[in-house]
Amino acid sequence: MSAIKKLLTTCLLTTVFCMAFDVKANTKIKLAVTERCPYICAENAAKQGVLVDIVKSIFNKKKIQVEIQHFPMNRAIHMLDKDQLDGVIGILQRNAPTLIYPQKSIGRVQYLMYTSANSGWLYTGLNSLKDQVLGVEVGKSYGIVDSYIQRHANDQQIIYQHYGENSTANLIKLLENGFIDILLEDKNILDFHTKNIGDAKLEEGGTIPTDHLYIGFSANNTQAQEFADLITTGISELRTSGELANILTTYGLSDWETWSPTHRNPFSGNYLERLEKNFHYDKESKRINTANMIFEGSTAKDGGYWKYATKFKEILERLSDGKLTVQLEFGLTTEHDIAMNIAEGKSHMGMVATNNLTPFAPSLGVLALPYMFPNEVGIKKLLRSPLIEKIADRAGLESNVRPISFFIGGYRLLANSQKIVERTSDLRGLRIRVPRNQLMIEAFRSWGVEPVPLPWTEIWPALESGIIQGQENPINIIFDGVNKTQEVWDILKYVTNIRYFMFTAPHMMSESFYRQLDAASQILVRQAATEAEAYSWELVRNEEIKMTQFAKSKGMIFIEPLNEKQDWQAKARSIWPDFYFRVGGKELVDQVLEVIDDK
Repeated sequence: MSAIKKLLTTCLLTTVFCMAFDVKANTKIKLAVTERCPYICAENAAKQGVLVDIVKSIFNKKKIQVEIQHFPMNRAIHMLDKDQLDGVIGILQRNAPTLIYPQKSIGRVQYLMYTSANSGWLYTGLNSLKDQVLGVEVGKSYGIVDSYIQRHANDQQIIYQHYGENSTANLIKLLENGFIDILLEDKNILDFHTKNIGDAKLEEGGTIPTDHLYIGFSANNTQAQEFADLITTGISELRTSGELANILTTYGLSDWETWSPTHRNPFSGNYLERLEKNFHYDKESKRINTANMIFEGSTAKDGGYWKYATKFKEILERLSDGKLTVQLEFGLTTEHDIAMNIAEGKSHMGMVATNNLTPFAPSLGVLALPYMFPNEVGIKKLLRSPLIEKIADRAGLESNVRPISFFIGGYRLLANSQKIVERTSDLRGLRIRVPRNQLMIEAFRSWGVEPVPLPWTEIWPALESGIIQGQENPINIIFDGVNKTQEVWDILKYVTNIRYFMFTAPHMMSESFYRQLDAASQILVRQAATEAEAYSWELVRNEEIKMTQFAKSKGMIFIEPLNEKQDWQAKARSIWPDFYFRVGGKELVDQVLEVIDDK
């Protein structure tokens, strides 16, 4: 009897196995691509592109038939929404966060700012883009520059967008002929095109941090997760066997996991003197001592920023006997737009999280390095040191946005709706929102997950719809969320007390407007900011305690990370060398570490 049972069991398992195998063997999958050789090459080209070769190699081993269809990226995403495709190859996760992705990328892009030879131009912040025409391809995402491009998309004196085929080759010609001043393009793509068009004389003027390319699958496809898992394991197998290296070599590429970013160092020599030389404002105009200043903030009224701003307004108007007044405008726009409004003179001051300001003012990025301040004592030592004035001077000249004080909102905690997270490995399977800041994105990548960059105003709609499962923010900011229709505790159940990022938000002021004020008015503005700063620090500390107790009373579970220094901190700090060029240089980082006594 036992032999019969054994035989039946064997037959049953064999049948199930074969059925599963037949499903996979007979599967056909339609994948969209957009031509960007060497990643995706022309439809009739002898080589289809490195990303296509990688994907086909993985699926062919599982006897899955791949049909490649060429479309512009925007159309491909639209077709995915209509269930006309199964997936898209070569996409950035932030461009379509609702797709199903593997845990590992299939490539990486590195966007550079190219200028004509011997131009001498270097990217040093928002001010360095003044009077420059930036050439881009319509519909493509360029990471931290996207908000700048979107803001000026309709002004060809600032942004020239190329439509149609052969964008890179055509933009190179426009750059060489002086029609545009800067070409924003991926290094691999540009190298491929310059090899084919001859002696293109270009030089690198700036670097945008690298970003990962993925294959994304429609969530409506019942096998989407299975396909994603096959890519995850398949990439590892290709890498181990050496087949990945062979595919990459065919296109003159190397494994993106071992890349070292290339960039020119803009901070060498007398950096501050060069910034001052290139900073233009009306030096001849008469200094003023009366003004009505617009103060912008993206958060809701009655939040931490609002309370700081109302205190600043109250103090400044009292100190100046009403000569300097403040008009508060909150919750109307994004933080990137607030920074650009101030830089362009459309408002006078505002409050923006440091991490959202660093793309425009690189020297402030030193405050945004993950685990730069593992304890609160360190950040306060820096903000009371002479070094912070040097950083403020640099930031003002880099972006026309000068920090005059700092709101400290506590550590950015990790809150999610799904599970307890104690180790970095526990993050697997979670989509966590982060700001559009490459330092924070790379910190999460160092922990083994791909985060989802979203503007502040989109966090709660994404949480409530399930597009993301968590966010990282101070507890007070989490409760300050806008556009939410449900209570915080009904969505976010688990909070991990990681200390990777001390939330700071500079009270920023237009550098050129600040220089318009007479000396006495400048002193009053700084005095009011300093008093509001002290008020806000104490307020936040007390509110953080109360808010944490309140959250716990609503059932939110707070967790301490395990082995934080050796796990979370060590992995996050490992990315520092790749970002010295985005945070004011290694010399500035070392000066900060010396001030806070963390060597």
